Amino acid sequence: MRLLAIWIAVCIMAAFALACNPPADTEDEAPLPAATGLTPDEQPAEVTPAEAPEEGTQPPADEEEPAGRDTSNLPTKIKVGDQLPTFSFATIDEKKHSIEEFIGKPLIINFWGINCPPCREELPELVKFYEKYKGEGLEIITLNLDASLDKQRKFLEYQEMPWVVGYDDTEMFRKWNYRYIPTSILVDPNGTVVDERIGGMSLDDLESSRPGLFGEG
Repeated sequence: MRLLAIWIAVCIMAAFALACNPPADTEDEAPLPAATGLTPDEQPAEVTPAEAPEEGTQPPADEEEPAGRDTSNLPTKIKVGDQLPTFSFATIDEKKHSIEEFIGKPLIINFWGINCPPCREELPELVKFYEKYKGEGLEIITLNLDASLDKQRKFLEYQEMPWVVGYDDTEMFRKWNYRYIPTSILVDPNGTVVDERIGGMSLDDLESSRPGLFGEG
């Protein structure tokens, strides 16, 4: 019986080995690699949990609607097979955008953190995938959860991120009840959520998702 309990515990730990829990109520944070140029005393700010929206809450009324996509009755939760909910976000140049600007193309929305080792390990794989398919319209939006704008800009001096780089200023990660990073939402050109991945993805993982992402599967 004891051996069975140990085996179950090992399986649970393995399931989350490729994901981080954004820091909330702890002072213990993973050190940044030397390559980021950030010293241990420059650790990113904590991610503060936010209340999930009440059922039936609609997206903000001031977000624009693209032609051919009715956003008035979209859900506020993520569900594979449904249309992606409308939301806004800010980029590190402090400009505001609506996700509706990117509907119509294969899209990966990636929640990540500078202080998350699996997130940093995943970035080079995303770069390879993006460089391979950007000519076919692929868009990637990375939304940071755990660092100030200055730290994000400094990080970009050491890590290539050739796509739309933003931060989760509207706390969609918490509102959608996600807990671990990296988390990626894959959306086809019709705006349909075709997959959600929790944990770091390899290039092989990304390639396997390509047909659905491009609306071919």
